Amino acid sequence: MAPTPSAKRSPAIFAGVARAPGPAEPLPELRTDDSARLVLVDKDATPEDVLYARVAPVVGRVVWTYLATDPERDDVAQEIFLAIVRGAPSVKDPARLEGWAARVAVNAIWNVFRRRKFRRWLSLESSGDSEPLIDHADFEGREVLARTQRVLEHLPLKERMPFTLKLLGNASVEEIARLCNCSSRTIKRRLNDARARFIRLAERDPALRGRLGNVSALTEDHDG
Repeated sequence: MAPTPSAKRSPAIFAGVARAPGPAEPLPELRTDDSARLVLVDKDATPEDVLYARVAPVVGRVVWTYLATDPERDDVAQEIFLAIVRGAPSVKDPARLEGWAARVAVNAIWNVFRRRKFRRWLSLESSGDSEPLIDHADFEGREVLARTQRVLEHLPLKERMPFTLKLLGNASVEEIARLCNCSSRTIKRRLNDARARFIRLAERDPALRGRLGNVSALTEDHDG
């Protein structure tokens, strides 16, 4: 069951930017005591159908957060689901299935980004840096999101992964720490470094420059 949207935890990335309805909600908590979670599936559903019904919302939010405008998004999502199907029998506690699936998704996307950086280093593909910036961009929805993700590509992976979860996924420090398998202190330090780096890079883009105040507000640590 999807969590109830929260106005405090679910702000837009930037003011006026449209977002997909599912990923606008906070990422689900990774720990739960509800091992008898209700899953609505057809009476003739296979175990794979039940598994998909439980993990699809979690994986969908993670994939959307990192790959919303990426042309390989659906292919990556398919690879993640295959990895989940293969690895699900190793999950001993059914209540932890969603949290485990979220970590599988984050690790898979981390590997996708790492492979892309390696290919670019070998000059086997264009990094897209030559795409000209225009002053009269479509400030709504997809255009701003695409530009935001292009800036995120220039962050080191250890900063990009947690900062994207904070900026686009609206996750808490504790949630990010569990997904990235780091301490909260480490995540806070990486978020601070990533925020400064992101703002410095985004200032070069006329479509993002005027919205940077919202980036600071959305990525500040309010978790104590």
